[in-house]
Amino acid sequence: MGPKVEGEFASLLLRPFPGSKTYENLLRTRRGTFHVTDDVEMIAQAAVGDLKHAPEFLVTGDRGFHALQNCCRWYQLEAVQIQTEGDRASLSCRVQKSGKVREFSGLNRAKNAILELAIIATRIHLLSSQEIDQAIETMQSWVEKTGAEAELRAWKFLKATIAERRNGHGESSGR
Repeated sequence: MGPKVEGEFASLLLRPFPGSKTYENLLRTRRGTFHVTDDVEMIAQAAVGDLKHAPEFLVTGDRGFHALQNCCRWYQLEAVQIQTEGDRASLSCRVQKSGKVREFSGLNRAKNAILELAIIATRIHLLSSQEIDQAIETMQSWVEKTGAEAELRAWKFLKATIAERRNGHGESSGR
C-alpha cells in the first residue's frame, strides 16, 4: 500500500485500492493495525490472498485491534480523514498505540525480489507477458544467491501463482 509516514510514526497516509480487503475494512471500521515485518513469505501469501496458515496474533488489550505475533513493530491506527474519489482512496490515520516485538532484520536482495514479485502477481492484468518474464528473469538470481528457505518457498509460490493467473485469465497485452 506504500504508506506515507509523518514524523516519528505519529500519523500515516494510507492509499488502498478500492475493492481490496484493506480498503473495505478501513472504510467499515475506520481502524486498523499497520505492521512492519521482514517475513516476506507471509507478505507474498497475503498479497495474493492465499495465506497458507492463519497468522498468530498478540493480545493488545484494545478491542478490534490485532497485532501479528511475528512482526517487528505494530501501529494501531484510526482514520481521521477519508477521501474515496479517484483510483485510490486516501486515509489520513493517527497512530493511537504502537509496540515493538523484535528487531527488523532488514531486506536482502532475495527479500526485495519477493516483494517485487508479489506486486507483479497482483498486477497480472496490467502487465505484458514480456514485462513479467523480464522481471522474473532479472530477479531469479537474486533469490538463488541470497535467499534462505523461506524466500525460496515464497519465490516458488509466487511463480506458481503468476503462472496459474496467466493461464486462468489469459495473457495481457499490457497497459
